[in-house]
Amino acid sequence: MPEGQVSHRNAIRFTAALAGQEILRVDVTERLVPQRLPERLVGDRVRTAEAVGKHHLLRFESGRTLYSHLMMSGVWRLVAAGRPIPARGRWLALVTDQWTAVQYNGPVIRLVEPGAPIPEIERLGPDLLADDVDPGPAMRSALLRAEPTRAIGDALMDQRLTSGIGNVYKSETCFLAGIDPWRTVGTLTPEEATSLGEIGSRLLADGVRQAGRIQTYRPPGGRPFSKEDKWVYGRRGRPCRRCGTPIRSRGQGDANRTTYWCPGCQA
Repeated sequence: MPEGQVSHRNAIRFTAALAGQEILRVDVTERLVPQRLPERLVGDRVRTAEAVGKHHLLRFESGRTLYSHLMMSGVWRLVAAGRPIPARGRWLALVTDQWTAVQYNGPVIRLVEPGAPIPEIERLGPDLLADDVDPGPAMRSALLRAEPTRAIGDALMDQRLTSGIGNVYKSETCFLAGIDPWRTVGTLTPEEATSLGEIGSRLLADGVRQAGRIQTYRPPGGRPFSKEDKWVYGRRGRPCRRCGTPIRSRGQGDANRTTYWCPGCQA
């Protein structure tokens, strides 16, 4: 699931590969035809790629910005020049002489003219991976502004408070902080709120280094990465890796996203 670690890793990779590159061709799906992306982007050069929370920003020398959000199923790929590019699910391809940036199954793509606002970005809270953000105090301040009766797990997912944490990192952050995700925000101590920001930021940064994967638990013996290498997420009914209590889960918040927790470690 694309969370903040994916957008930040893509920003690093896309800047390294595409900065200074001229767009030679733009291929789009029918849904994007009204935006006239080929006419507006061919001949332009990539300046940089940025991430804000889960959002992607590809900046061009013309001042235009290609904004995208991968939601649940989208993905950006970099394909070396001359390599075949699968067509299934392809929404957009930006072709340079060295690389092709391809977006698959991404429901939100919009080219923004210079100086035009991007409301989705303006509504976001502090990005826990931003260089100018101290994640502990940022989270503490954000949770102080939240409705006191709101569940902590639900508040962590609210990108208007802080941005970057998605459904997987929500459960893993609460577990590692020893905090019940069903407690209300108003019951948090300042120290607990700070720890949620620090742990969430650390997990996101680990995800960037882990090629965008989410691996919060490192099994003994050094076996290869597995999708199950998490403390609680996806482990309903299985014993907690720390105390042996069966992991529980149920939907949380208006979106009913599944939260996982250990009733023993997060009492």
